[in-house]
Amino acid sequence: MNHANIIISKAQVDGSRLAVRLGQQTLTYGEFVAESEALSIGMRQAGINKADRVMMYAENSIEHLVVYHALARIGAIFAPVHPDFRAQELDYAVSNAKPQLIITSAQLLPAVESALQKASHISEIVILCEDGVEPPSEIYRKFSDLRSEVGKLPPEDVEPNHPLLISYTSGTSSLPKPVLRSHGSETWSAQRYSESWGFKPDDSILVAMSLSWVYGLCSLCQTALATGATVVIDKKFSPTRTLELMHRGEVTAFAGTTSMYSMMLNILQERSFDTSSMRKLFLGGEPRNEIVISQIEARFGLRLCEGWAMTESFPALAIHPELDLTAPSASLGRAVPDVEIRLVDESGVEVAEGEPGEALIRSQGDFLCYYNEPGLTEERRTKDGWIRTGDFLSRSADGYFKFVSRKSELIIRGGVNISPAEIESAICEHPDVLDAIVVGLPDQVLGEVVTALITTRADKTVDVDILKEFLELRIAKFKVPAFIISVDVIPKGTTGKKNRAKAKEIAVAIQP
Repeated sequence: MNHANIIISKAQVDGSRLAVRLGQQTLTYGEFVAESEALSIGMRQAGINKADRVMMYAENSIEHLVVYHALARIGAIFAPVHPDFRAQELDYAVSNAKPQLIITSAQLLPAVESALQKASHISEIVILCEDGVEPPSEIYRKFSDLRSEVGKLPPEDVEPNHPLLISYTSGTSSLPKPVLRSHGSETWSAQRYSESWGFKPDDSILVAMSLSWVYGLCSLCQTALATGATVVIDKKFSPTRTLELMHRGEVTAFAGTTSMYSMMLNILQERSFDTSSMRKLFLGGEPRNEIVISQIEARFGLRLCEGWAMTESFPALAIHPELDLTAPSASLGRAVPDVEIRLVDESGVEVAEGEPGEALIRSQGDFLCYYNEPGLTEERRTKDGWIRTGDFLSRSADGYFKFVSRKSELIIRGGVNISPAEIESAICEHPDVLDAIVVGLPDQVLGEVVTALITTRADKTVDVDILKEFLELRIAKFKVPAFIISVDVIPKGTTGKKNRAKAKEIAVAIQP
C-alpha cells in the first residue's frame, strides 16, 4: 500500500477535476499527481530515501500537500512545523526529527539557520520562492529546482505501519509532542472521515487551519482528496475572506473553532453575505459557546457538526451533517465504525452510562509512537494497546458522547473536581460575553479557587456581581468563579486553542 494512492486513484477516474486551489494557484487531480511524482523523483535525486525526514516550516501553501504526497511515494517522512513556532519549539523539532532537508521561506530562514546552529546534524535548506524572488544566498536551492521531469517513479509499496508523518502537537506548558503516524493510519483516517462527515466529490472544502496540524492537513485535506472533492486553502483565517468565498459560492464546507465563528458573526452584523452555497459546517478545537452556536446555526440554517479526536488517534467521534440532525445538543457524535472507546474511572473500571470517565481509544487510526520519545509513548499507551486520551466524556443510552473536561485542566476545589469547560459554557451564555477561559489558582484553604478571564462584545461591559448572579442560576455556587477578570483577548497557543498556562500567569498578575 501507499497513502499517495488515495489521490492517484481519483486522478485515474477524472484527472481534470480541480483538486486544490489557493488564490489563483490551482492544480487538477492529474496535475497534482504529476507534480508530486516530479517532486518525488527530485527528492530521490537529492538523496532523500525511505524513512528519511523532510521538514517544512512555512505558511499554508499548495506545496504542503504536494510535498506530503511526494514523500509518501518514496516512503520518506513529512515533518511540517507551524510557522508561529519560535526558538524553543523549533529547536526541539529540528533536534528531534533530524531532517535531511528543511523547506522554508526567506522570511523564516533566520529562525531555521539559528536552530541548525544548535543542532547536532546537518540539514540542507530549500527556499520556497514566490513571485520570482531568488533565494537570499546562492548556497540555498530553490524549491522549484527540486522537481525533475525525467523518468517515472511509482509509489513505493510499503507496509501499513510504515511511518509517514510527524505532527508536532503544541503544548501549553511543555514542548510539542512528536506524533508519528503511518501510511495505514492516514489512509484509514481519510476514508473514515469521508464516510462519517458525508464528504462528496462536488464539495469544496475551505481549509483555513494550519497545514502543520493534522486537523488541516489530514482531517480536512486528505479526507477531501480521498473523496475526489476540492480543497480551497487559505494561508491563514480571515473572517471577511471566508465569508466572501462563501458569498461567491466557491466553497460548500467549512471547519472552524468557536472563536472563528464568533468573528464571522461580528462581520455578519455589519455586512450582508449570501451563504446559501454552504452544505456542511464543522466545529472543533474549543469549548462550546451556546450563543455563538445558536446564532451561526440560525444564520446558516445548518447544524454545526462537532466531533472528537486527537492527533494520536482519529477519527473517533463524529456528527454526520445529514444522518445526525436530531443528535442531542452539544453532542460530539457517535463512535466511528471500527473505533473502540472505553470510559473508565481512576481504577480503570468502566463507568456507568451517563457518568463521566476518561476515554481510552483504540482503532486503525492510532499513531505509531512519539518519535524518538519512548518515555512519552509508554505514558500514553497501555500495555494492551489502548491510548489514554486524558479527556473525560460521558455516553448516553443511544450511543452519543459529550465532552466533560480534560483531565489536566480539572480544578480541584476543596476536594471536588470542577470542569472549566462547564463554567466557560455557562459564562458564554451571557449575551454580553464574547469568550471566557477558566483556570484554578492556588488557595491555602481550598487548594484551588475558580478564576475566569472574560472578553466582552463590542461596546459592552459586564458587571462582575451581576455576572455571578447570572451564573448562580445555571451552575452550582461552588463552581461560580471567585474572581472574574475582563481582558482584551483570551490567550491562545499556536493551534488557536485556549492557553490555560498563559491564562494562569495573567490571572496571578492582575487578580484583585
